[in-house]
Amino acid sequence: MKNRILILMLGLGLGSCQQAILRDQKRVDADLETYRQPNESASVSDVQACWKRDSLLVQLIDSVLVRSNDIKIGFLQMALSRADFAYQRGVRKPTVSGVIQPSLRRFGKYTMDGVGNYDTQFSTNITKDQIIPENLPDLQVGIQSSWEWDIWGKLAKRKKASALRYLATESGQQWLITSLVADVAGAYGQLVALDQELDILKTNIAIQRKAFELVQVQKEAGVVNESAVQQLEAQLLNSRAQEGDVLQQITVLENQIRYYLNKPGSKINRTPYPFQCSLDSSLFAHVQIDQLERRPDIRAAKLSLSAAFETKESAKLALKPSVVLSGILGVQGFQPAYLFQLPASMAYQLLGGITMPWLNRSAITSDILRADAQWKAQDLGYQNALIQGYLEWDTQVKSLGFLQRQSQLKEREVLLTKGAINTVGTLFLTANASYLEVLTAQQNALRSELELLEISRKRWTHAIQLYRVLGGGW
Repeated sequence: MKNRILILMLGLGLGSCQQAILRDQKRVDADLETYRQPNESASVSDVQACWKRDSLLVQLIDSVLVRSNDIKIGFLQMALSRADFAYQRGVRKPTVSGVIQPSLRRFGKYTMDGVGNYDTQFSTNITKDQIIPENLPDLQVGIQSSWEWDIWGKLAKRKKASALRYLATESGQQWLITSLVADVAGAYGQLVALDQELDILKTNIAIQRKAFELVQVQKEAGVVNESAVQQLEAQLLNSRAQEGDVLQQITVLENQIRYYLNKPGSKINRTPYPFQCSLDSSLFAHVQIDQLERRPDIRAAKLSLSAAFETKESAKLALKPSVVLSGILGVQGFQPAYLFQLPASMAYQLLGGITMPWLNRSAITSDILRADAQWKAQDLGYQNALIQGYLEWDTQVKSLGFLQRQSQLKEREVLLTKGAINTVGTLFLTANASYLEVLTAQQNALRSELELLEISRKRWTHAIQLYRVLGGGW
């Protein structure tokens, strides 16, 4: 029965501790929210809405965000920053701790304390219980507290700097997620394009093989010479070599996605070409440059700059006087039985102190110089982030416009080159065209198809990069 009671009491104690921890975590969250700017976590672009038409891509991205070790590491870094804020938040509050302090003393015979204690034994003003033994035990039980009065705001600035660093880490995690989504979507788009390139090569290889077999027959009939056979065979071998190169690229990209997935042997499912979303310039007509200030990495740089400024100001305030209040309240006696003879056994102590660095301030000066250098470095980093963000935005938007015009022209070229193959093939069968014309037509058709596919792949890549440049959102 006693064991059950002990277990129940222990469970209730642990439960109350857990509830206290949860309440404190909620207070920390509420305190952090006071430093957050309105709408700072909102997505700056809905470009990814185009991708969500591809269910396999959406499933792949969701799996990566759940399984990626990089994402998990980012959340652990956020937890570290949050713990630092909770610590800086607690530094501003009084510390209260329980004290159980037993001791045993013996004063020398030829000391002031020793002589005084000896004389006290013969005093008529004390009772028998108050006689001080030669070996003096001392037992103190109570609570002690200490609190630094933040008169200059030094601790408040440290707390604010810690909160801003946490928010910067949070924005950095959002930027990591955006970059990871962009990498996965970019690799996925390239895989789809490579699948199509592989199909184009296989189709052309089949056409080239038929032409090669036909020219062999014509060589035996004396219509063409060995040079025609060699050149058509060389073209066939070149296409087959390109096929191997494409397969190698597919392997590299699939393994890259498997790394993000944290699943080395997984199969990367994907939809066939063409892409299900139209990558024309009208998709990005709503994009504005002023959205860049809400980009996660730029926001993180700005928050880090603000945190560095608060740290610098706090370091300067370390040169000013500090006011510390402390005290002890409890019961004290040289026998355990005397501890509960209240109010006689009650003891307390109140202390207050003002300290100010005077000599040898090199450590504080070094902290000030270091904080000032970090602040200046963060300022330059923020400027670089803004410039880089603008230039990336300009590059992606303009490139998409150029590629759209190229794609329209290249589509017309592909139609013409495919028509030329049929025309030359018919003329070659009737001996009205040479093998060189057949060779040239096939080469032009293959080149134009691959160039059109490359343009489409670039458009996809630039659209993904524009999503990343504008801060993404998933």
